[in-house]
Amino acid sequence: MIPTYSLFRSMQDQDYSRSTVAMADDDYERRHRTKTPSCADAFFGKKFKQYAFFTIIIVLAVLTIKDVVALVQSYLENGKNSEISMVFNDSMHLPNFTFCISKDQAFSHFTINASEPVDEWDRVVDEQLAEMDTHDKFIKDQWDWKLVYEAYDLVATLASMERETTGHGAARTFNLFKNSPRLAGKRLTAKKWLAAIAERNVTFQEFQQKVGSECLRRSMQRFVRNTYDENDVIKTNLKITWVSAMQMCFQPTWTPENHREIKDQGNFFSLMMSHNTDKDEAYECMSVDMHGRAASLGRFMEGKGRAKDGFTSELCLGMRHTVSVEVRARYQMLENDDDGTRCREVTDDADTEFNCRGRCRMNLIREFCGCTGNTLVHLIKDEKELQQYPLCDYVSCDIDVQQGNFTEDECTDKCLRDCLQIRFDIDHESLGKMARPDLTLIELQWGSFEYLNMEQKWEWTVATWIAALGGSIGMWLGLSILSLIQGSSYLFALCSKKFKQKRAEKKITVSDGAPADMKKQARKKSSIAANPFASPYGGVETSPMPGEKKHSGPPPQYHSPNSTSIQVE
Repeated sequence: MIPTYSLFRSMQDQDYSRSTVAMADDDYERRHRTKTPSCADAFFGKKFKQYAFFTIIIVLAVLTIKDVVALVQSYLENGKNSEISMVFNDSMHLPNFTFCISKDQAFSHFTINASEPVDEWDRVVDEQLAEMDTHDKFIKDQWDWKLVYEAYDLVATLASMERETTGHGAARTFNLFKNSPRLAGKRLTAKKWLAAIAERNVTFQEFQQKVGSECLRRSMQRFVRNTYDENDVIKTNLKITWVSAMQMCFQPTWTPENHREIKDQGNFFSLMMSHNTDKDEAYECMSVDMHGRAASLGRFMEGKGRAKDGFTSELCLGMRHTVSVEVRARYQMLENDDDGTRCREVTDDADTEFNCRGRCRMNLIREFCGCTGNTLVHLIKDEKELQQYPLCDYVSCDIDVQQGNFTEDECTDKCLRDCLQIRFDIDHESLGKMARPDLTLIELQWGSFEYLNMEQKWEWTVATWIAALGGSIGMWLGLSILSLIQGSSYLFALCSKKFKQKRAEKKITVSDGAPADMKKQARKKSSIAANPFASPYGGVETSPMPGEKKHSGPPPQYHSPNSTSIQVE
C-alpha cells in the first residue's frame, strides 16, 4: 500500500514540475509579446542606444577626417616658422673684413720718368728676372719698382678682361687684345711674364700675391691686431684678394695659433697707410667691407634688393678714422627657391656666390677660347683640367664677336646667396687730419656683443606631424597610430583571407600525415592585424557543452525525475 502511494506521488510531482515550467515559459513569452512600448523604451531602449552610439561615431569620424585633411594640407605646404631671440655673448667672432685702395694710391710711390728710353726699362726688368731664376728667389726677394709696376699692369689687364665686364664684353676685349696694333707691347709683356712664372713653377695666385705685397710694402706702416693684453703678440698675415685697373684689395689673415676672438669692446685692429703727397693728384678714399667680399665688384654682382650693409667708402687720405662695428642681426634661412629669398647653405667645399659667378665666367672662356683664364685658375678643383684647358695667352684665341652669342645668364641664375646672413651696423667717424699729411690711420672698434637672432625652421617634421596626427584621431575617436596600423592590417588580412588559406593549403598536404586539426592551426598565423574596436582582453566567450543548446527566456527550473519519498508509518 505504501509503495503504491509513493509511486503515485512521484508521478504527480513530475507532472506538476512539467506543467510549472511550461506555464512559466508561456507567461514569459506572453508578457514580452504583449508589452506596449513606453517613453522610457523609446529614449533609453536598446534601439535608441544603438542609434545614438552610431551617430556619435559618425560625427566624431567626420571631425577626425576634417582634422586629418587639414594636417595633411599643412604638411604638404612646407610651412616655415621663424624663431626670434636675443643673443648675449662674452666674445665675438672676428669678422672677415677687406680693405680696398685705388690703383693711383697703390702707385703713388712709383715715379715714372716719361723721357726714359723703353730699352732701359726692359733691360732693368730682364736683368732682375734673370737673377730670380728659382721659385724661392722669385717669391722671397724684393723687387725693383719697375718690375712691380709692369707685373701689376699685367695682372690688372687680365683681371679687367676676364672679370670686370660682361660675357659679351669679355669676348670683344679678347678679340681686341689679340688684333689691336697698339696693344702689341702688352701682348709681348704678357707673353714674357706668363712664360717666366711657368718656368719657375709659380702659380698665378702666388704671382698676384707677390705683386700686391710689393705694392703695399712701400705704403703700409701699420697692420696689426690689437688686444688689451700687452704681452700677447699676434702675427698678422697679408692676403691680396683683388688686383685690377681700378683698385687693389687685401685683408688680414691669421693662422690657428694666432687667431683670437674679440673679447673686449673697443679697438681690435689698426691700419696705417702712407701715400706720396708730392704728386698733385686727388686720390680716391679707401673703403672697408666687413663681409669680406674680395672687391667692390662682389657688391655689384649681388642680386637686386640686397642690403648694402657692413661697408663704408669714406676713409679719405690724410685723416684719422674710427669705424665702430657691431652685429645688428643674424638671419638663418632655410634653403628655398622663392623669389627674393633664394639661398643655399654654403659648406666648406662649396662655392660662395662670388666664386660661383667666377666659375661661370671660367666655363664661358673655356667655351669660346678653349683655355682657362689666369685670374680664375684658383677655382680649379682638379689639376688635370689644365691639361685639357691650359692657361690663356689670348693670342691664339679666335672669336667671332659679330656672330657669337656670349652669355652666362643661365649659369649665374644658379648662383645663390648663403642662407646665413649677418647684418652689420657701421658707424664711421672722422677725427680730423693727421699730423703728417701723407699718413692715413684707420681704427676698427667693436661695439656691443648682443644681437638679434632669427632662425627659420620647418613647421612640421615627420615626428611632430605624426604626433599631431595621433593627437587628432585620439581626441575624437580614441585611436592612435598603432590603432590605424592594426586596423589597416586587420582589413587587409580580412580581405585576403581566402588567398592566404589557399597558399597555406599548398604548403601543408594530407600526404605529410598531419592531422586536420594541425592544418587548421597552420592557417592561424601570428599577425599585427587586429580589430581596433575589439575588446583589449580578446573577447573570449564560453561555448556551450556538446549537445547543449543555448537557452533564451527565464532561467529554467530543475526538478529531479526521481523524487525522494519519505514514508511515515
